[in-house]
Amino acid sequence: MLERALFVLVVCGVYLGMNWYVLGRLCGLFGLKRRAGFSLAILPLTLSFFAALGLESTFGNRLSGLFFTLAMTWLGVCFLLLWLLLVQQILALAVPIPRQVWAAGVCAIALVLAVYAVVNARSIAVRREQIRGLPLTIAQLSDIHIGSIGASTLADIVAKTNALNPDIVLITGDVFDNANGTTRELAAQLGAFVAPVVFTSGNHEAYTGYDNVRQLLGPTKIRWLRNETMEFKGIRIVGVDNSYGTELLERVLGRTPPSPVFTVLMTHQPRGLEVAARHGINLMLSGHVHNGQIWPFNYVVGWFYPYLKGLHEHAGTVLNVSTGTGVWGPPMRLGSRCEIVLLEPKS
Repeated sequence: MLERALFVLVVCGVYLGMNWYVLGRLCGLFGLKRRAGFSLAILPLTLSFFAALGLESTFGNRLSGLFFTLAMTWLGVCFLLLWLLLVQQILALAVPIPRQVWAAGVCAIALVLAVYAVVNARSIAVRREQIRGLPLTIAQLSDIHIGSIGASTLADIVAKTNALNPDIVLITGDVFDNANGTTRELAAQLGAFVAPVVFTSGNHEAYTGYDNVRQLLGPTKIRWLRNETMEFKGIRIVGVDNSYGTELLERVLGRTPPSPVFTVLMTHQPRGLEVAARHGINLMLSGHVHNGQIWPFNYVVGWFYPYLKGLHEHAGTVLNVSTGTGVWGPPMRLGSRCEIVLLEPKS
């Protein structure tokens, strides 16, 4: 509880600073005076992020959904304005342009980028990769975030996955964001996958609550691998619960006996590639990082995670990091794509 409280305080402080800087700089560029209403506007804008999460998680109705969309869209727009205004502040030292022109330019660019990012987030790409030694086809989904995406997007994900005709669908965490009534209704759509589906948890399943996740998966045939192993058509699949370190991964793989068959490791966060290689894993599948979701946030995420997207190899083990099949927070993607990854045998 203490760690979560500290996390909330840090996030709240950072977001408060973002809103203060963005609105303050815009007031300055437009020549507006900061009156009492300025300070009064900062606090609700900052708290809207937490209020939207709480209300949507609890109610999940049209009103809470609308508020959630507005609050999260402002979060994305605020982030775009933040780095645009930082760039403008530097350029203004060398380029003598009237401040009103700067203001109009920054707002126009932010608007264009925001509209593009919203449209781009609704498009789901298919990335095909060939893996040596893989004896079947795998569709990897990750970070679907039911509770942040709607019914039409989820239906599109299921339809596009089925059209690829994979032998198995592996979902590497963050399927659910909450367990409200709407999410429970949408969860039934996961039963429409044609191929068998195996899932391992992400950090958002921990937020949702594992008992709630079991109930959400109840109407489906999805198998949840929790620090255990299964066999499927000549391959072995190891599923490890979400963890921010590699200790759990070490324990699970340490007690998993070696096998001559092709072994796939499912773990939400792209950490522990060296650990997987040491234990003879052939293919490691992860997600979590969304490739930053909104550029240039990927550079910030890159400070904590060395692998943000695509294929990586270490000592014979291949890691594939999905950029995510859905979105979380702002309904935007800039410099990244929602994707389904089809992993095929390499001839």
